[in-house]
Amino acid sequence: MGKATQDLQNEHEAIIHVFTILDRMLISANADEERDLNFADELVHFLKVFADQCHHGKEEVILFQEMENRGVPNQGGPIGVMLQEHVLGRELIAKMSEAVQGADLDTFKLHAVAYRDLLRQHIQKENMILFRLADKIISDEKQAELFEKFEAHEENVIGHGVHEQLHAQIHAWEILYSN
Repeated sequence: MGKATQDLQNEHEAIIHVFTILDRMLISANADEERDLNFADELVHFLKVFADQCHHGKEEVILFQEMENRGVPNQGGPIGVMLQEHVLGRELIAKMSEAVQGADLDTFKLHAVAYRDLLRQHIQKENMILFRLADKIISDEKQAELFEKFEAHEENVIGHGVHEQLHAQIHAWEILYSN
């Protein structure tokens, strides 16, 4: 696996881990509306920044463009499907955000489950199909260049140290929903 696609898969693992924490919140016998709304608000922020701006941004602006340059079609191809799912994901994040702003935990949960289910399938497709294709058509040297562009994207789009702060947030959520 190339350095760029490995980086994206590592981020997928972090997102999947966050969904495991979300699942714990959803089934928690120790319901605490204030705690859960705070988590929901933090989760929406995480999804906007880490999953969408950072991760999907790297895919859309850097990896997918490189794949298109190498002949992988956008329209009617796997890239187009991934882009459509990114749009649907953004719509669900907006609905989650609206629910949190209205302190409507039940509606948040409904949209969070829809987002979780969408992204789990989406990640599976990217890991098993799109990234494997990328590894076949993009050399290790070019993947290393793409990884450097990923690093610059993180710095320019979400800011210095934010990626690490978001990972620390995941750890705090693990403790919050450890039971």
